[in-house]
Amino acid sequence: MKKNICIVLLCCCQFAPLSAQELKGSNPQKSGNPIIESWYADPEGVILNNQYWIFPTYSAKYKLQVFLDAFSSTNLVNWKKHTRVLDTSIIKWAYMAMWAPSIVKKDNQYFLFFSANDIQSKKRNGVKDDYNGGIGIAVAPNPEGPYKDYLVNP
Repeated sequence: MKKNICIVLLCCCQFAPLSAQELKGSNPQKSGNPIIESWYADPEGVILNNQYWIFPTYSAKYKLQVFLDAFSSTNLVNWKKHTRVLDTSIIKWAYMAMWAPSIVKKDNQYFLFFSANDIQSKKRNGVKDDYNGGIGIAVAPNPEGPYKDYLVNP
């Protein structure tokens, strides 16, 4: 019986950090870490209309996780916060746990996809969850909104 053997060669390289003087013509200004203050997760990073956008999940207990913020920048250093671009006042079927946003542009409209509601609560903690949950879609003329519910249910 013939055995195939795969050999993987790994090479290690060490890069020394470059000083601002060594980066000729570059801007030494940095945005810092984290670039967004507060508690966020699941960031979606996209370029829309020649701007950088981040659509993250606001991390909180499910009953408080009822909105999505967005952040935009023209230079990846200075960021503008767009507060509550989407929340449960717009998405009537969502009552908690809005998370994992993703955005696409089609025909001059912006479609924001997201998950909502804790549809696993009975399995996880024995509490019956009578609310619909799943993936929702909101639509707006601009990335920052105003959004409206596109399907009116998950």
